Amino acid sequence: MGWLDVPERVLMQKLLASLAGGDAPDLVNLGPVDAMRLAQSNALVSTDGLVAAADRKKYFPQFWNAISAGGKPYSIPWYITIRLLLYNRRIFREAGLDERTPPTSWEEIVAAARAIRKTGVYGLLPTVRLLDDWQLEGLPIVDASGRRALFATPAHAAAVDFYTRLMRDDLIPRETLTGDYPEAVRRYKVGTLGMLVTGPQFLLSMRSEAPDVYADTGLGPLAKGKAGLVPASCMHFVIPRASKDHAGASALGLFLTDAENQLAFCRLVPLLPSVTAAAKDPLFSGGRGEHPLEDEAMRIDAAQLPYARDLTLSLPSLSRLNLALNDAVEAAINGRAPALAMLEKAAARWDEILAQP
Repeated sequence: MGWLDVPERVLMQKLLASLAGGDAPDLVNLGPVDAMRLAQSNALVSTDGLVAAADRKKYFPQFWNAISAGGKPYSIPWYITIRLLLYNRRIFREAGLDERTPPTSWEEIVAAARAIRKTGVYGLLPTVRLLDDWQLEGLPIVDASGRRALFATPAHAAAVDFYTRLMRDDLIPRETLTGDYPEAVRRYKVGTLGMLVTGPQFLLSMRSEAPDVYADTGLGPLAKGKAGLVPASCMHFVIPRASKDHAGASALGLFLTDAENQLAFCRLVPLLPSVTAAAKDPLFSGGRGEHPLEDEAMRIDAAQLPYARDLTLSLPSLSRLNLALNDAVEAAINGRAPALAMLEKAAARWDEILAQP
């Protein structure tokens, strides 16, 4: 059994080709969206029948069950990233803001963005993730049957109106509509964006590629919604149904993600473990000691682990659902129609998709 690294941009293409060709790998490391897609396509083996209950209990339950279909889990969770707020202290000073105090709520983030805009640069280039936003506010997406959309309400529309107001007041650039995270990263690295919502691993590339901005960066936890949760992403090991050694793949996944190996990995990069015992290590309260900013990021994120959730929805045809919602949201933010009317249209389309076998 060997290990093969594949570039992310071609990973799914190569994996699907190998599955179709009968030459499937035994174990694959995937992000939540791709892992969920394969689980829903019946292309993976459930870990329920492969992993003993005592081993399952070693993991944070919200991540062990993050990739599910038909009520069964389909992955062995690996490392976790929790989004936090980076801010440029130089830009904060130029905007008359307190560089020692990061915003702690979305109201404060908007106020900071308004002050920063007066300096000629943007304070924020957010990625619009309405499905995340609604869950963080405790708003339902679909009913218990998973067959009917529940987001055509004034409360849900308020989240769309939030971005519409930011766009109208020129507090966020047009790239926000395209979810242009790489553009947000580029602007932050060259010192023309006041705040960036990202994971702590971003600090690694910034330290080498933009040392001046890295030195001027402050950190803060991302503001919680009404549900008291913070968004997280977990990488997962999954076992293709076409694998010829399900038991061996499961054993390898458990070995790679055990407490000792996860701790060794987290000592190299500012990431969090999915195993509860590893998360209690002093590494996540004291840090590695080489780079204080990254140690601070780990401390902030480790404190948020109990509230962290992977918000990827376990719904069939998720890409089609997202497309219908994104089209409606773009029309609303661009002012072509009221947010509630567009959400009603998107919800009707969701009901059609979800009703399909």
